[in-house]
Formats: sequence, structure tokens, C-alpha cells
Amino acid sequence: MEPWHIIVALIQGLIEWLPISSEGHVVLFVYNVGALPQQEIVTLVVWLHLGTALAVVARYPRTAYELITLRDWQLLRWLIIATMATAITAIPFYIYLKATLTAAQGEFLNAVVGVLLLLTAIVLYLPTRKDANPSGLTTENPDNRISLITGLIQGVSVLPGLSRSGVTVSALLMQKVDKEKALQFSFLMSVPAVLGIFAVEILWGGAALPSVGAIDLILMEVVVFIAGLGSMEFLLRLARRVAFWKLCLTLGLIAIAFGLPALL
Repeated sequence: MEPWHIIVALIQGLIEWLPISSEGHVVLFVYNVGALPQQEIVTLVVWLHLGTALAVVARYPRTAYELITLRDWQLLRWLIIATMATAITAIPFYIYLKATLTAAQGEFLNAVVGVLLLLTAIVLYLPTRKDANPSGLTTENPDNRISLITGLIQGVSVLPGLSRSGVTVSALLMQKVDKEKALQFSFLMSVPAVLGIFAVEILWGGAALPSVGAIDLILMEVVVFIAGLGSMEFLLRLARRVAFWKLCLTLGLIAIAFGLPALL
């Protein structure tokens, strides 16, 4: 394994569950160090998400078992609705993204990621406003309508720089879903979404990474899994006391600064 393999895997695993775009940061890092051809960066991101998807299964083994054995029909129905809604927005955005990244200027890509990180910060800030939920009432679980809306929003997060975790958790909170349930549902939503986009990559993009060996890729997935599981536990314990939107704002401004040459 090369040093950049470990760094990229840690980036993906450590910040996947934070309201910060792991995809955006992986894209930024890999492009700026010139580790891969530009057209392979999105494919690498898709592969690395398999590690964090496995971390969700490891974190919620009983829930995963109940879903696989069809014992929790209600949760399964919500996840199916969310996944179908995600496909409606994610597939066209993903196809456009692949074509754009192939021809995009690197500096302009930095600026785009920065703008999307700022958008993430704004979305995360909205639920913190006092008038966002004036009644103070929450519903413990999502429902069919909430799952549909959140799934549509999750699909847009395929764009680099837009945090999937950030936009889905914020969407759930703004629909008055309990925070703990919002985090759990957002985690679970990621698994079918990752498997779906991976299937699209296999069918449409080939899912081949000639510049990364199979053994190196497996080791990267192991690092992603371990780091992802640890960061998930950290988020579940500390999310209520940390203003992640401020961190997104700072990182977004930094990314835009890197992209300024493309705007001059």
C-alpha cells in the first residue's frame, strides 16, 4: 500500500458519517496529489463506500438480520421507498458527474466542491434555527412521505462536496424525526444507496480500477471499515454537542480558495 491509499481510506472512513462530504474530500485529495487519472476518481469513491456500508451492517447487526429475514416489514418498506426515490435523482446526476469529471479543469473542480460544501453548511444550519420547529414536537420514526422526500434528497448528494449524511439527517430533522432515529435511518439508507450506485458503476462504468491493485483495494476497504465504524460511534455520542455546519463552512471556503485560479 502506498501512503496515499491509507490517507484516502482514512478520509472516507473517518468523515463519511459526519455532515462533511467524504466524497468531496476524497476527490479533492486524489486529484490534487495526482494519484489517479481524473476519470477514475469517481469510481474509486464508489468502491470505498463499500467499506462504510459494511460498517453500518456491523454497527446494527440485529437490524440488518431483521431486514434480511423480512421480520421488520415497516422499516424495510421505508428503506425501499427511500432507495427508489434516491435512484430517481442519483442516477442522472451520477452519469452527468462522470462525464463532467472526465473533462473538468482541476481548479474549477475545487471551486465546485467548495460551493457544495457551503451549501451543506447552509442545509445543516437550517434545523438549528429556533423557528425551524416552533412547536418543539418530534415524531420518533419516519413514515412513507418522509422516506420519499429524504430519498430524493439523498440522490442529489451523489455530487462531490454535498454530504449525504448531512443532507439526509437535516432533511429528517426538518421533518421532525427524532434525532437519534434520524441518524440511524440515515446510516441505514446509505447501504442500499451504495449497493445501487455500485451496480450502476458495474453496468455503466465497468467498475475497473487499473491503477489500484486488487490487494491494495482490499486493504483500503479494511481501513475504511475500521475507521468508519469508529467514527460512527463517535458521531452517535457527540453529535448533539458539535456544530458541524461551522466546520463545513470553513472547509468550503478553503476549497473555494484552491479553486480561485480557475475563476480568474
